[in-house]
Amino acid sequence: MSTTDTLKNRLDLSRLVELDCQLREFAVLRNSPAPRSGWIKAVRLALGMTAPALARRINISPQGLRQLEQSEVDGSISLNTLSRIAAGLDCEVRYVLIPRTSLVDQLLNRFLESGKASLVSESHTMRSGSGSGDNVVTLAALLEQRDLRSLW
Repeated sequence: MSTTDTLKNRLDLSRLVELDCQLREFAVLRNSPAPRSGWIKAVRLALGMTAPALARRINISPQGLRQLEQSEVDGSISLNTLSRIAAGLDCEVRYVLIPRTSLVDQLLNRFLESGKASLVSESHTMRSGSGSGDNVVTLAALLEQRDLRSLW
């Protein structure tokens, strides 16, 4: 691998580690399921707001609001529509992809699964509970040998 490719991988690795740290803060949300009635209705009811009142605030019919509340529960509501309703509730919509495991560990696992890790004995230590700093060092060593794009 050329020096330029190695530098690109190191830059990607630093972005990966930074994003991994940011996403760790959201991991607690994995254990917080959405209300069965959906967030729109839950927040609306917590505010003591009727469906007709929220419908007026966002300039739709009460029946239209009920349909949108149901579409949230069904998972078919668009982010734009959800944002519009959230504004009517004086809320914001933020979405985030929350990894089930750290991004660093996902890449290390992918290296192992793909058979592209010549440092298998070193990278195997991450499966036995080594620290995330060790995982980053192992991943950096693997990236010096292989391009990330070849993993997927």
